[in-house]
Amino acid sequence: MISQPLIAQYVNHYAVLVRPCKLPKTTAPEVQDSSVLLLFKLVGELLLNAVPGVADARTIQLLTIANYRTPTHLAIYTGVRVLIAGFAIVLSLMASVGNPMVLLLAAPMGIIAWLLPNFFLVRRAKKRQQRILQELPTVIELLVVCAQAGLSLMGALDKVSKEVFDSCPILCYEMQQLISDVKVFAKSAASGFQEMADRCCVDELSNLAGALLAAETKGADLSYPLKQQAEAVRTRLKRKREEEASTVPVKMVPVIMIFIMPLILFPMLGPAIFLIMKVFIDIGGKH
Repeated sequence: MISQPLIAQYVNHYAVLVRPCKLPKTTAPEVQDSSVLLLFKLVGELLLNAVPGVADARTIQLLTIANYRTPTHLAIYTGVRVLIAGFAIVLSLMASVGNPMVLLLAAPMGIIAWLLPNFFLVRRAKKRQQRILQELPTVIELLVVCAQAGLSLMGALDKVSKEVFDSCPILCYEMQQLISDVKVFAKSAASGFQEMADRCCVDELSNLAGALLAAETKGADLSYPLKQQAEAVRTRLKRKREEEASTVPVKMVPVIMIFIMPLILFPMLGPAIFLIMKVFIDIGGKH
């Protein structure tokens, strides 16, 4: 009773909060109910029902990597492409009223508008892959701790996915989906890991899955392949940062030539150019 106020003051001062572990939230993208999205979905579903070949394998793969994996996401994405392409064609037809030559640009404009959303989708997919690559070393190190503590592979994945969901949400979501596939759909760990690697399309994740499965099949210690994979991932990240740093001087050349060099050359060459022009003007005036 006497030490209770002191302990409360210490806890409040250092912001130490003792609370149960919260259940992790899902990171799966949810489709909001809005009139625009419903319009995109309706148009996309009509086109997919009429021409199923519109959804090619590359588009489905990019949507999967970007975590848009439901048929609703595919329909909305197809509807966006259709409406953007139709809008571009309509603008080209309206512009061709006064100039018939513009009519020839209607088809190229429609094709460009149809392919334009792919650039944003590729960018989002690459960004998500980079996030996975950044989260992978932390997850691997925690898996090493769990493996050294005696947990099995699925137990370690379950423990890590619940503990570090706030700091590594993407990988934890993928691991939870893997655990769900193994427990609910009675899939093997090998098939679950392979599907997770296919969903993310990250080489390091595929290598990690292969190493873990080989170690578990042979009954070996999981910590050794995990340490090797963590070192390989960190080496790749380091090399990537070095490559990005080596390209900085090349990227700075246009900036220097456009914005900095004129500020340096104008004070240096300005008076000389003025004097030269004055001499030529005087010579021309004498003649």
